[in-house]
Amino acid sequence: MKIYLIRHAETVHNVGQAWAGTTDSALTNHGVLQIQRLATHFCSAAVKFEHVFVSDLTRAVLTAEGICNTSTSGILPIVTPLLREQHFGSREGLRIHASTTTASPPTVEPEPTESEASMRTRANKFLEEYLFPVLLSHSGDHTEVEPALAIVAHGIILRVLWNCLVHAFSPENVSYSPEVATLSTTTGGVLIPFWSNTGFMELSVHRSLPTTSAEVESLLSDWTMKILSVDNKNHLRDLRRTRGGIGSSQHDSKQRSIESFFKR
Repeated sequence: MKIYLIRHAETVHNVGQAWAGTTDSALTNHGVLQIQRLATHFCSAAVKFEHVFVSDLTRAVLTAEGICNTSTSGILPIVTPLLREQHFGSREGLRIHASTTTASPPTVEPEPTESEASMRTRANKFLEEYLFPVLLSHSGDHTEVEPALAIVAHGIILRVLWNCLVHAFSPENVSYSPEVATLSTTTGGVLIPFWSNTGFMELSVHRSLPTTSAEVESLLSDWTMKILSVDNKNHLRDLRRTRGGIGSSQHDSKQRSIESFFKR
């Protein structure tokens, strides 16, 4: 099975370099074009999505809907708050550089940022309740067209999710394509991926021969995973931002709906 970890399209907070963890930031006009390119890419590559899981924040939902609207399988996104971005506390909505120098009034207790441990709890719960059951249901499948699954979320929670996922496999069963193997972003031998807007990480996951050990160390200990690409943006080649600030402006859904971009 192919697994695609996808970051949402560009938003006004991305352009404005502001913190938008759980803030529902609107897409830009350029972001809508990114979704169109991404959906067309998967359709042209004959990627058959059987499941699309997505954060409940609008920027991710609209990205997932764009993928589903061009899918021949007629699927709908499965929305879950477990895939929400990290909550930035008192920094939510502030400009990234300004928030480091802006102090809260002494009478106001600053709201804390969500911890790494909290995000890991959410990520592991998503794996246990959503991803692992799908993988196990396909463990013996041998189909002509490889089934695919998409997870559409946000940069930080995707990194945490990836870290939890890779540790579910035995280290010797994780491999990298030559392209990914040259990346230097590793810590302790584990890849630290990154995501641009609508960039995706592509994984190929399969069950190997049944384990012969008496005890299974982890749920996916007898599975293999190959990382095929990281922050894949081939679909954005030659995509230019509309000049005059139009591309970076908030998309007006009344002017043209998201769905109209994906009508067959």
